Formats: sequence, structure tokens, C-alpha cells
Amino acid sequence: MNARFQSGQGGAGKAVEGRSLVWRLVRSAALWVVPAFLVTAISLILFYRTSTYKIFDDPLINTIQSLIAYVETDPQSGEIILIRAPIDPSYQRALSGRYWLIGELKEDGRLESIMGSPSLYGASLVLPLSDAQKVRAHQGDVVRSIAEGPDKEPLRLAAQSVIFPGMGDRPVVIVAAADRRPTEQAVRQFSLLALGLMSVLALGLSAAIFMQVRLGLRPLFDLRGRVVDVRQGRASSVEGEYPKEIKPLADELNSLIGHNRDVVEYARTHVGNLAHALKTPLAVLVNEAGDKDNAFSKLVTRQAEEMLKQVDHHLRRARAATRGQSIGETTPVLETISSLARTLPRIHRDKDLDIQLSVDKVFVFRGAKRDLEEMVGNLMDNACKWTGSKIRVSAEPVEGEEGQLRLIVDDDGPGLDADQYVTVLKRGERLDEATPGSGFGLSIVNDLALAYKGSLQLDVSPLGGLRAILIVPIVVRP
Repeated sequence: MNARFQSGQGGAGKAVEGRSLVWRLVRSAALWVVPAFLVTAISLILFYRTSTYKIFDDPLINTIQSLIAYVETDPQSGEIILIRAPIDPSYQRALSGRYWLIGELKEDGRLESIMGSPSLYGASLVLPLSDAQKVRAHQGDVVRSIAEGPDKEPLRLAAQSVIFPGMGDRPVVIVAAADRRPTEQAVRQFSLLALGLMSVLALGLSAAIFMQVRLGLRPLFDLRGRVVDVRQGRASSVEGEYPKEIKPLADELNSLIGHNRDVVEYARTHVGNLAHALKTPLAVLVNEAGDKDNAFSKLVTRQAEEMLKQVDHHLRRARAATRGQSIGETTPVLETISSLARTLPRIHRDKDLDIQLSVDKVFVFRGAKRDLEEMVGNLMDNACKWTGSKIRVSAEPVEGEEGQLRLIVDDDGPGLDADQYVTVLKRGERLDEATPGSGFGLSIVNDLALAYKGSLQLDVSPLGGLRAILIVPIVVRP
């Protein structure tokens, strides 16, 4: 149960972080927001373009109808006579961009002018072959086309094939044209404006959705922070008011945390009972064997003492494992180390110890006080045994690892060779049998550090002796 809770804070938490729920919701909303706005923008552009060109074409069609109404045929010569020209002043001004023309359509699409507006300035017009064929095939219908004007300007035109009375079956084509550049520019400007506005609206709506999702998920983010507070030891349970959809989750988490504490407490009690059950009979064996002076008694005494050491070692490891998995326990680092620094000189009265501390009071160990005392106490006691006189204890955060503290214990003793570092960390290993101790001190420290996801390293001290580097978790203040 406890291991699962931990992994939720570690690997699984990182996996969820990689697939952000906020990003997933915003992305799913954007998948319909962006296409919807794009389709809307294109629809608006097409509607505006159609409406604009209809407004553009209407005067051209009106001009054609006016010309048809004002054209008569001379009964004697059969020639076309224009009774009255369109009154638009643009048709009177040379190369104004608005033109009309009555002429015969040739095979190559060229219009042979019969009469035209003064604005043509004596020029004629040429229809694309495909549109020229439409004009011939659909007599009486208005055909829209494009052409090049007399001033090389792009024209949009309307053409209609008409047979006037007295001309037999010889049709003439009436064309009205105008420069299409202002209209195209208006359509282009509207397209850019529509796309720009829709893009701004899409971005604004996406931002609004993002804010809405963030606000909607705020209780979950708060719940995550509360769980981190519990894990870091800043709170004992998940507290706060939550919506009815999330409150059951908070309640279940509190139940899980409470169950975790119960399991850890049960394990501690069980370990204590086991220690009492094993150590008491072994102590009786040692006492009974110690009263007799023979080889068998000495053998029993020696083996029983070794068993006591092994039991003590494994029970310490078991207690470390259960306490290392506990939630919510915290211990001030400086207060614990200061207490040890005052106690150890009294134990080692034969040495004039100079213990220097360089530990910030803001550091708080995330774990049980007895474990920190046992780890640092063993390291400092080991330093006291071997030092000449000077011991320095310092603490600093581990760079690049949030929530980790590096505790360093230096002494000016003889130190160790590099190949002896691994040996002294093994349980029961002692390099000097003349020095008091069981050989379990550094091994116990290493086991406790590992139980707290930390480590113990040995190195050469700047003071000349041994440097012990202990990595332990600390509470991260928000």
C-alpha cells in the first residue's frame, strides 16, 4: 500500500505531467474551434465576394439593357443607330476604366467594333475563346468574362449576343466592361480582415477555454498541492473544501494516509515485539553461558553475542524501512545536530573535542527524529573516536535535486584508504579491533539512508581525516 502511494508521487506523477490534462482539454477544444472559425471565415469571404461582384455586375447588365433599348436599325441601310448613349460620365472620359461596345464577334474572340463608348479611345476588346463560344451558343443570355482593357487594365465584362430587327440572322454582341481592380482589392482587404478577426477570435476563445479549464481544475491542483504537503511533512492530512465531484477523492486519500500510518505503526510494534522476543532469550543464553568457564560456554557466549548483533542489525533495518516509508514526520536538522554536539564531548571525555557546526536552521529532515539522531549520531560518534580533536559538521542542499540535503561530517583523524570505503560500510566490519564498537555503525547509517531514498558516501576530508557525506530528504517549503 505504501509503495503504491510513493510511486504515485514519483514515476506515475511524471507520466501524468507529461500528458497534461489542461493541455488535453484545451487541445480537444481547439480541434473544433479552429476549423469552425476557419470555415466561418471562408464562408464570409465567399459571401462577400459573391455579393461584391453582383453589385459590380449589376451596372454592367443595366448598361447592356439600356443599349438594347436605345439601339434601332435603319430600314434602308440595315445599319445600327444608337438613339441615346448611356448617361454615365465615365463612358465619356477616355480610358476611364468603364467601357461599352457594340460589335461583331470574330472567331478569335476579337470584337470588330460597330460603335463604342468614347472611353475606349478607338480601341476594341478581345474575349477569351471559351467565353466567346459561350456568347455564340447562348444567344440572348448574359455571359460574364474577363479581358484586358485598352489601358492594359484587367476588366470584368458582361456580354450578350442580340439580333436586331432588319439585320437578318446576323447577331451583334453588346459588351459592358469595367476595371475590376478596385473590387478585387476590396475583396482582398475583406479576406485579410476576416481571417485576421477570426484568428484573433479563435485565439481569444482558446485562451478563454484555457482559463476556464484552469479554473475548473483548480480544486484538483489544490488537491495535488495538499497531497505534496502531506508527503513533505507540512500537513498530516488532506484538508480544504472541495466540490462534490472531488471530495470523495480527498476523503479516500485521507483514508489511505490514515491506513498507511496504521500499517507503519503496526510494523513498528511488530518489530519491537520481535526484538523483545528474540533478544531476551539470547541475553539469557549469554548470561547462563558466561557463568561457566569452559570451551562450550565460551562458544555459546560468542555465538549468542554474534546472534544479538545480527538481530540488532536486521531489526534496525526493519525499523528503518518502516519509518522511511512513513508520511508526515519531520525533524529540525540543526536542533538534532546541536543536541548531539553537546552530548558527544561528555561521552568522549578523554579528548578535547572541537565540534564546529555550519547548519542552517531552515533545514527540516523529512523523517523520524530517532532516525536522524541515529544516522548523524553514528557518523559524529565515529568521527569522535578517530579525530585528533577537530570535527566539522555542515549541511547544504543538493544542487539540482530539490528536496535533498547533503550532511557532511569531517574529522582530522588518520582517515581511510579509498579501497577501505566499501569494507567499512559492510555490517560487522571493523578495521581496528582495539577501538570500541560493534562494526555496525556505518552499516546502520547506510541502511537508514537507503530506506529514506538517500545515500552514504565516504571521501577524504579537507581536515585530513575522513569525510562522511550523508544524503537525506528534507521538507521543501512552498
